[in-house]
Amino acid sequence: MSDRTLRYIIALAIAMLLIFQIGTLISGFFGMVWGLVSAIVVAAVSFLSSRLAKAGGKGSLWFLFPIVVFTLIPIALTVWRGVTEDQTWLDMLARLTPFTVGFAAPIILLLLAYYELRKRDIRS
Repeated sequence: MSDRTLRYIIALAIAMLLIFQIGTLISGFFGMVWGLVSAIVVAAVSFLSSRLAKAGGKGSLWFLFPIVVFTLIPIALTVWRGVTEDQTWLDMLARLTPFTVGFAAPIILLLLAYYELRKRDIRS
Protein backbone atom coordinates (compact mmCIF):
# COMPACT_ATOMS: atom_id res chain seq x y z
CA MET A 1 0.00 0.00 0.00
CA SER A 2 1.13 3.50 -0.70
CA ASP A 3 1.55 6.12 2.00
CA ARG A 4 -1.43 7.99 0.60
CA THR A 5 -3.68 4.94 0.95
CA LEU A 6 -2.44 4.39 4.49
CA ARG A 7 -3.24 8.02 5.34
CA TYR A 8 -6.79 7.59 4.01
CA ILE A 9 -7.27 4.40 6.05
CA ILE A 10 -5.98 6.10 9.19
CA ALA A 11 -8.21 9.15 8.60
CA LEU A 12 -11.21 6.86 8.13
CA ALA A 13 -10.43 4.99 11.37
CA ILE A 14 -10.11 8.28 13.26
CA ALA A 15 -13.43 9.52 11.86
CA MET A 16 -15.17 6.26 12.79
CA LEU A 17 -13.81 6.41 16.34
CA LEU A 18 -14.94 10.03 16.68
CA ILE A 19 -18.43 9.34 15.35
CA PHE A 20 -18.87 6.35 17.65
CA GLN A 21 -17.60 8.10 20.76
CA ILE A 22 -19.60 11.30 20.31
CA GLY A 23 -22.75 9.32 19.44
CA THR A 24 -22.31 7.10 22.50
CA LEU A 25 -21.63 10.05 24.78
CA ILE A 26 -24.63 12.08 23.62
CA SER A 27 -27.00 9.08 23.58
CA GLY A 28 -25.92 8.29 27.15
CA PHE A 29 -26.78 11.83 28.23
CA PHE A 30 -29.87 12.62 26.18
CA GLY A 31 -31.14 9.44 24.54
CA MET A 32 -30.88 7.56 21.27
CA VAL A 33 -32.31 10.23 18.94
CA TRP A 34 -29.82 12.88 20.07
CA GLY A 35 -27.02 10.32 19.82
CA LEU A 36 -27.95 9.66 16.19
CA VAL A 37 -28.20 13.40 15.44
CA SER A 38 -24.82 14.09 17.04
CA ALA A 39 -23.20 11.23 15.09
CA ILE A 40 -24.51 12.74 11.85
CA VAL A 41 -23.23 16.19 12.86
CA VAL A 42 -19.79 14.78 13.69
CA ALA A 43 -19.68 12.97 10.34
CA ALA A 44 -20.70 16.15 8.48
CA VAL A 45 -18.14 18.33 10.27
CA SER A 46 -15.41 15.74 9.68
CA PHE A 47 -16.32 15.52 5.99
CA LEU A 48 -16.40 19.32 5.61
CA SER A 49 -13.08 19.69 7.42
CA SER A 50 -11.46 17.05 5.23
CA ARG A 51 -12.66 18.92 2.12
CA LEU A 52 -11.29 22.20 3.50
CA ALA A 53 -8.01 20.48 4.37
CA LYS A 54 -7.73 19.09 0.85
CA ALA A 55 -8.43 22.54 -0.62
CA GLY A 56 -5.94 24.15 1.76
CA GLY A 57 -3.02 22.02 0.63
CA LYS A 58 -0.32 20.33 2.64
CA GLY A 59 -0.06 22.98 5.36
CA SER A 60 -3.76 22.95 6.26
CA LEU A 61 -4.81 22.29 9.83
CA TRP A 62 -8.48 21.74 8.96
CA PHE A 63 -7.99 18.00 9.27
CA LEU A 64 -7.05 18.41 12.93
CA PHE A 65 -9.99 20.71 13.81
CA PRO A 66 -12.69 18.03 14.26
CA ILE A 67 -10.22 15.69 15.93
CA VAL A 68 -9.23 18.26 18.53
CA VAL A 69 -12.79 19.45 19.15
CA PHE A 70 -14.43 16.03 19.18
CA THR A 71 -11.63 14.46 21.20
CA LEU A 72 -11.29 17.13 23.87
CA ILE A 73 -15.05 17.36 24.51
CA PRO A 74 -15.56 13.62 25.24
CA ILE A 75 -12.39 13.44 27.32
CA ALA A 76 -13.40 16.49 29.36
CA LEU A 77 -16.97 15.24 29.89
CA THR A 78 -15.85 11.73 30.81
CA VAL A 79 -13.21 12.97 33.25
CA TRP A 80 -15.65 15.54 34.70
CA ARG A 81 -18.28 12.87 35.33
CA GLY A 82 -15.67 10.60 36.87
CA VAL A 83 -14.22 13.29 39.14
CA THR A 84 -17.50 14.84 40.34
CA GLU A 85 -19.05 11.57 41.52
CA ASP A 86 -18.24 10.35 45.00
CA GLN A 87 -16.21 7.22 44.34
CA THR A 88 -12.86 5.67 45.12
CA TRP A 89 -9.81 5.96 42.86
CA LEU A 90 -10.16 2.29 41.94
CA ASP A 91 -13.78 2.84 40.84
CA MET A 92 -12.74 5.90 38.82
CA LEU A 93 -9.91 3.94 37.18
CA ALA A 94 -12.28 1.09 36.33
CA ARG A 95 -14.73 3.57 34.81
CA LEU A 96 -12.12 5.45 32.73
CA THR A 97 -10.17 2.39 31.50
CA PRO A 98 -12.60 1.37 28.71
CA PHE A 99 -12.69 4.97 27.47
CA THR A 100 -8.91 5.24 27.52
CA VAL A 101 -8.27 1.87 25.88
CA GLY A 102 -11.16 2.08 23.41
CA PHE A 103 -10.95 5.73 22.36
CA ALA A 104 -8.22 8.00 23.73
CA ALA A 105 -5.22 5.70 23.17
CA PRO A 106 -6.27 4.60 19.64
CA ILE A 107 -6.87 8.24 18.61
CA ILE A 108 -3.43 9.25 19.86
CA LEU A 109 -1.73 6.31 18.12
CA LEU A 110 -3.56 6.95 14.85
CA LEU A 111 -2.71 10.65 14.97
CA LEU A 112 0.96 9.82 15.49
CA ALA A 113 0.90 7.41 12.53
CA TYR A 114 -0.92 9.96 10.36
CA TYR A 115 1.59 12.67 11.31
CA GLU A 116 4.56 10.43 10.43
CA LEU A 117 3.01 9.48 7.07
CA ARG A 118 2.29 13.13 6.33
CA LYS A 119 5.89 14.08 7.21
CA ARG A 120 7.15 11.33 4.95
CA ASP A 121 4.93 12.60 2.12
CA ILE A 122 6.10 16.21 2.56
CA ARG A 123 9.77 15.15 2.40
CA SER A 124 9.20 13.28 -0.86
